[in-house]
Formats: sequence, structure tokens, C-alpha cells
Amino acid sequence: MPLLKLLRAVDGRGWAPSPNATSPPNAPPPPSGPRPGPGPGPGPVSLHFPALKVAYFARDVSSWGTQGKRSSRTLPGASPALDPAFVPAPGRRGPPLIWPRSPLQLPGVCSLGLRQGRVGEAGGVPRARGLPSNLTLGRSRAARSPRIGARRGRRGGDGLKTVALAPRVLSRREFRSARVKARFYSASSSEAGCPRILITGGLGQLGVSLASFLRKRFGKDNVILSDIKKPPDYVFCSGPFVFVNVLDLENLRRVVVNNRVTWMLHYSALLSAVGEGNLHLAKSLNIAGLHNVLDVAGEYNLRLFVPSTIGAFGPTSPRNQTPDLSIQRPRTIYGVSKVHAELMGEYYCYRFGLDFRCLRYPGIISASSQPGGGTTDYAIQIFYDAVKSGKFECYLGPSTRLPMMYIDDCIRATLELMEAPAESLSMRTYNINAMSFTPAELAQEISKHVPEFRITYRVDPVRQAIADSWPMSLDDSTARKDWGWKHNFDLPELVTMMLNLHGCDTRVARIS
Repeated sequence: MPLLKLLRAVDGRGWAPSPNATSPPNAPPPPSGPRPGPGPGPGPVSLHFPALKVAYFARDVSSWGTQGKRSSRTLPGASPALDPAFVPAPGRRGPPLIWPRSPLQLPGVCSLGLRQGRVGEAGGVPRARGLPSNLTLGRSRAARSPRIGARRGRRGGDGLKTVALAPRVLSRREFRSARVKARFYSASSSEAGCPRILITGGLGQLGVSLASFLRKRFGKDNVILSDIKKPPDYVFCSGPFVFVNVLDLENLRRVVVNNRVTWMLHYSALLSAVGEGNLHLAKSLNIAGLHNVLDVAGEYNLRLFVPSTIGAFGPTSPRNQTPDLSIQRPRTIYGVSKVHAELMGEYYCYRFGLDFRCLRYPGIISASSQPGGGTTDYAIQIFYDAVKSGKFECYLGPSTRLPMMYIDDCIRATLELMEAPAESLSMRTYNINAMSFTPAELAQEISKHVPEFRITYRVDPVRQAIADSWPMSLDDSTARKDWGWKHNFDLPELVTMMLNLHGCDTRVARIS
């Protein structure tokens, strides 16, 4: 029902009190005839709209438990069933009104500020045509007269205390746009056909590129990027950005509810090399933060994606064509936390029905982000240095083979998994793979485009030990079979794309 009709219906309907309810002096007698059941005794009474419910979207009232969905229910404080003590009686006015909770907020519209008075009665407050007595346009009498405010808190003749809630004042422009706003906030994401996506840790290596890709698919306003850091101007202006600290459960819950989130992509984590240097923060962010994300996703029935990594395997795992199900004994806090995320997500899936999905990413190579402290980040930095100075010093040995993937394939795989029907998934955590190479092979391919490029090696023992414990290639046959995964970029295409994006005038680019 349009909001204007709703407000007029509330104003125009009368209410007949229960036989046992306190009636005001000189009130007309109740209508004769049988009544539908006994009414409540004396005391505070509740108000019900017969055959009329309010469709609302709870934006900041998490205690209503709407889980970010459209809900049609009676007003707060009223029982779900129609109270027989209150039946419509044309021309009659109900008993004094007591409201047990905070006033109902119609999002973007008004507050039904309820006071001592009777439904349909102006109560001395200036009214606009077609509005209930507790909704005003312009300044209310309570705002102009201190005497009215002074009377608040006193008890009326029927012994009921006045509710000291002032009505919100609407401008005429706000009132004219009320119906449009109400329809917008009551529409659910499932009705619109697009998910509402929240990306945590959005200012990391993958978040900005992932958000850009998803916004082209689902619309700019349906993808919310978040982080605890201040975003650059181009990120802030590209679409919705909010502050989210995954270690703050209430902050995370509030963002999910206020933005009607239906998908959450959780990228907040410390990577391998950085995590080894800050163990306390890595444990807190990678493990405690994950617990908050799992709890909120389960509470609000979200589809949750958590990326895993080749670092979830260890030195006792098979290193060639490592299968999805294998021994996992990682030697880094990053790998341990990712194994923990895989197992906790699958537990929540089987125990509580959470729609949890996970991919074990190889090393991801992107031209749009700076290295973030991962062991495979040499494959990103090498392109910056090749274009800028023509030389690069590598912290891994020349024969260290690791699985890698271009970011476009990574993002596409993530979306394909998120959109895959649940019945097509034989497991909840999948390997994906595209190519495997060593630093020497990568440098050789770059030299085809930049002949003057030179690479030197200065091995970092910590990162080399981490890389030696990881797989050299992944078996992703299950992902290819279950949901049709297929990569598009091999090493030659990767090198050509990265050098072109960095502005290198290569021979291949000139030919193309």
C-alpha cells in the first residue's frame, strides 16, 4: 500500500476499546452485540491496525531481527495476531495510547511520535490535511510552546503516564517523496535480482579490482567496498565505501544490516611474510576476525566467500599436482589461519547451513596493485622494475617454482563459484590453477619484450623457506568438472598484458 494511503488509513480508522479497558469520561458507549473474545484488563494497552500491516526495512534496529530482509509485520510492541480488544468502530476513538518501545521509524520518511492522546485526535498539534494527529508539517505546537513540554511526564486522569516522544517534523518536500523512499527501502535484494555485496579488506591487492568487476556486473550501488584505511580519491568516488573493522562485531553487524548485504567476500588478512613479522596481529585479524565474519554471515543468512591459498599446504603435502583433499600441515601463521578458515567454514555449512564457499588462490599477479607482503609478490614487483629501471633483484632462488594466476582469471573464478548452484558443488573449498613458473622463466619471457632487462638474485631465507614448503602446481580438475572453471591466461599472455598495462612499448605491443 502506498505510504500516503497508509497514513490516511491510520488517521481515518477509529478504534473501539475493550470492555475492561479504561474509558475516558463522556466517551460514547461501545457498540452492542457480541465481541470477539475477552479483552485485556486495566493497564497499559497495545494498539493494532486491523487488516493493516506496515512493510518496513530495519536499517539500524538490529534487535528486530529482520536479517536484512523485507518484512511485513505489526508495529513493534504489538502481538502478531489481531487483538480482539480493538476492533474498528467508525466514528469512535480509542483509549489513551501508551507506546512501550521507541517510535517506529519509516526509513527516510518520518517518526510516529506517540503521545498521550487519542487516535484521530489532533491533541492541539497543528495538522496537515490527510496526516495522522501525531505527524505534523512545519513547527509543532510542542516546539513553539514550552508549556506543552513542561506538561510531559505528568499522569493523566486515567492514571497513564504521558509518553514524552516528540513527533518528527516533515518538510513538504520530504512528505511528497515519502512513498518513493518507502518503496525503495522495503524492496529486497532478491526482488531486484542482484546481490548486495560487501567486500572486507577492500584496499588490499584484490579488493579494488574485484569491486570494479562486480560493479560492472551488478551495478555500482550494489557493491560496497570496506576497509579500516582511508581510501584514495579514485576509490572513494568509484562507488560505495564504508569503514569496517572485522574485529568489531557490532560494527560489522551494523554495516550488514544498514546496507542489506546478501553476499560477503572476506579479504581482510595479513599475508604470509608480513604475518610472520607480526604474529599477534596475524592471529587476531586472520582468526578472530574470521570468527566475527562467520557469526554475522550465519546470523543474517549471507552467502560467504573466504579466499584460501596455496599456503594452506605444507612441506608434507604433495608438491606436484596437489589435490583438493590432501595433508595440510602449513608452517606459517598465514597458512595455519587459512586451514582454520576452510575447516570452520565447512563446519558452519554442515552444522548451521551457512552457504560458505572458498578457493585456494595461487600467487595472484596484477598491474593495479602494489605488492602486499606475500611470498609470490616478486612476480608483481618484477614488472614495475623492468619498466622503470630494466633490472630486478629477486628474493627467491631462480629455480623456485610456484603456481601463479593473472588477476582477471582470479576474479572471474571467484564470481563463477559464487554464482554456481549449491547443488553443483561437491565440496566447499576448491583448488584453482592457471600456470606455474620460476623466477628465471619469468625473466626470460620478459626479456623477449624488454631485451635490456636483467635479473639478479639475493635470496631471503625466510621467504625461500616458505616457498619451498608450498606446492609447485595444483590439481584443479574438480573445479573444472563441478562448475566449469577454465583459465584464459598463460605465461606469454600474462607477460604481454602486464607490460602493456605498465606502459612498456614492447615489440609484441607494436605488432599487435
